[in-house]
Amino acid sequence: MRTKWAVFLLFCAYVLALAALTSPARAGEEGLSLTALMYHHISPDPARTGDYVITPQALEEDLAYLREHGYEAVSAAQLMAWEAGEAALPEKPVLLTFDDGQRSFLLYALPLLEKYDMRAVAAVVGSYADEYTASGDKNPDYAYMGWDDVAAAAASGRVEIASHTQAMHSLGPRRGCAIMPGEDPAEYAAALGADLDAAAAGIELATGVRPYIFAYPFGFTCEEAGAVLAARGCAVALTCAGRVNVLSREPGELLGLARFNRPGAMATEDFFASLNMY
Repeated sequence: MRTKWAVFLLFCAYVLALAALTSPARAGEEGLSLTALMYHHISPDPARTGDYVITPQALEEDLAYLREHGYEAVSAAQLMAWEAGEAALPEKPVLLTFDDGQRSFLLYALPLLEKYDMRAVAAVVGSYADEYTASGDKNPDYAYMGWDDVAAAAASGRVEIASHTQAMHSLGPRRGCAIMPGEDPAEYAAALGADLDAAAAGIELATGVRPYIFAYPFGFTCEEAGAVLAARGCAVALTCAGRVNVLSREPGELLGLARFNRPGAMATEDFFASLNMY
């Protein structure tokens, strides 16, 4: 009798363990930890490394580090499915993002994503893509992706294209796409909405997919912008706040994901040690 009871208990434990492995991941009491990394330009010239420039070698060392330490790159679509309770996430998810849509992403980052079986988000400024489509300039030292490049990145199946605004990636009177002091909220919403619609139209024409990810220029956020984004179906918005995200399936939490900027001058081990990752 005791033997049969012990076998029954072992069977129950097996069923529970199997259910935990096959059911969508659930946030625990402390939530699900997600680290998001933000890269910019990639240059093979070590002399050009800086706060927003990294070498292909350093990027590869980052990806190798992540794989060796059990991290798995996830897509924004996966995060959205997890939020809806429709899919599981890996135990140690990481979100890789590349801002501004520079052509160096296509030349250097995409082959490394393929090599390490990873995925990423590339945030494109619509006016930059327009300009370099018209000029045909593809110099990797400074050029941005034209719309044909954006289409090629999306067609790889490893890259989600995010909107980085059409023409608000600047530091003039307006800080990025944030509302200006004293600006009428209705007029602001109309201006930002028109910009977002223009950027979305370009991205959809190039990729066949309307963008559901937005990256705030320079990380400048405001409550008014969030409302405009949500009204246009944006599900994921990326900021520049340097912290690990703790997700708990709260409505709207993906509209303020924090990211760590990756400066090019730091060694891979030093960079990841500074993040206090899970």
